Amino acid sequence: MVAILSNLILGFPWTVGFMLGFVLAAVSPAVIIPCLMSLSSRGYGVAKGIPTLVIAACSADDVVAISGFGIFLGLTFSKGAPLWKLILHGPIEVIIGVSFGVFWGLLAQWIPNKGHRHVAFFRWLVLLGGGLIALFGAHLIHYDGAGGLATIIMAFVAGMQWRKEGWGDHNPVTKTFKRMWIILEPVIFALIGTEIQVDKINMNTLGLSIVVLLIALLVRMVGTYFAVCGGELTRKEKIFMAFAWLPKATVQAALGPIFLDNVIKQTPEQWEVLGNKEEWTNMGNDILTLAVLSILITAPIGAVCILGFGPKLLSSDNPEEQSEEEKDVESKH
Repeated sequence: MVAILSNLILGFPWTVGFMLGFVLAAVSPAVIIPCLMSLSSRGYGVAKGIPTLVIAACSADDVVAISGFGIFLGLTFSKGAPLWKLILHGPIEVIIGVSFGVFWGLLAQWIPNKGHRHVAFFRWLVLLGGGLIALFGAHLIHYDGAGGLATIIMAFVAGMQWRKEGWGDHNPVTKTFKRMWIILEPVIFALIGTEIQVDKINMNTLGLSIVVLLIALLVRMVGTYFAVCGGELTRKEKIFMAFAWLPKATVQAALGPIFLDNVIKQTPEQWEVLGNKEEWTNMGNDILTLAVLSILITAPIGAVCILGFGPKLLSSDNPEEQSEEEKDVESKH
């Protein structure tokens, strides 16, 4: 939907439109998971597994979004390449990303073995090193999309293998990465802030960009409602699901500046193939602006909707919460 709207309204090429669509499609676990954990601790939606479903969908959604973004980013800047190379670029990125991710995830289980005295430190080091190798290595071989995909896959595989050994979700490696994230999360948002140049924002397209974002969000919410119609959820629970997949933040902060960064790095020889540099720079600024707007609009509204609508739309298996709900109903009557 974003690809179609950005092509018709903003005049973006189709590959850039699809790339923007994948940037805006991803939801933010950093916003959603704490809100759902708060509801889950009070028993809301636990009986039907709604918090688990939303969190699992967040992870899958981010994998697809990052992979799709990398594929269309590669296609966008590969103009002039042979047709067969353009066709195979996406599948090759997926194969490289999945293969390396699975291999390194299994490696993170065996190096070192579970009985090692410093097992937590070395597993953290292996996983961190693997992510850095994937990201920088993929860039060196010009398959950038494979790096992000490999990083997510390796963490997923390593987590599954560690669970088989008895480690839960709150294992020492996860705790270390959470401590790192306390420092790195503000850094990501600070970096995206430095990329934005207010004087270069095209006010003529700013309003159109907001229209594209709002229409895409509305379509996403309607699509989410109908996507969960096949289960045993009530109408209220389906409405909650539509709001639960609304917040966007971290993925947009990470992916938003990449297109503009690639535009800046292009050589004069490459511009002979790509075309007008100023036009591409304007597209990069528009994409960055849209990414920032999606964060500013959806992150606070989404968090408020999840925490506010959760107790109203979901049922709780916690006796204390149930009694409070009954009191609220009685007071209304």
